[in-house]
Amino acid sequence: MRPAFFLFSLLSLWAGQSVRAQSALDTVRRAGPALPPALANFATERTRLDQRGLAVLGGWAVGNLLVSGIAMGQTDGSAHYFHQMNIGWGAVNLVLAGAGYRAARRAANQPPTDRAGNVRAQFRTEKLYLFNAGLDVAYLATGAYFLEKGRNPTASGSSDHWRGYGQSLLLQGGFLLLFDGFQYATHHRHGQKLYPLLSRVSFGPGAVAITWPLGPVGR
Repeated sequence: MRPAFFLFSLLSLWAGQSVRAQSALDTVRRAGPALPPALANFATERTRLDQRGLAVLGGWAVGNLLVSGIAMGQTDGSAHYFHQMNIGWGAVNLVLAGAGYRAARRAANQPPTDRAGNVRAQFRTEKLYLFNAGLDVAYLATGAYFLEKGRNPTASGSSDHWRGYGQSLLLQGGFLLLFDGFQYATHHRHGQKLYPLLSRVSFGPGAVAITWPLGPVGR
């Protein structure tokens, strides 16, 4: 496997992973009038969820850099390339997690100034995590493809490269799929507080039902 292939893999990874930090970057808004307490609390909680997720991603990145940074010099064959690719993932994820975390902190001081702005920010965040999950599935599929090429004696390049990079993609893609799925579910659950009517619409065979509480909504 030529060094150019590894460089291409990292560039592809950077292009895909940059979307992950965008969920925090896109929440930054110009300072405006003070929000009503309920909306201010909602916006603060959304940025807190982003910060928590980006801290987890940063921790995963640091772990990859430390563990694979040590192990790469002590292994050979496919294990060496497995750790090499993990270091690339760790470096990219650490930069993006750090940038996203700082943006989320700024967003906490500059939240959307109305309900419509909160709705747009919420939809954008949920869609970005879903999009990221689609990228994660692509990483897993690519990892499986690399492993298959590593088993093919007629494939070009070193089988150790294919196997090592494939195993790394399966590990990283699997973690990120769990991460993005959890983040989406958490943000979606949080978003229900903003849509009291929509969250009470249910669909059944040939019918649509709306459950309306007798008491005040949203407390």
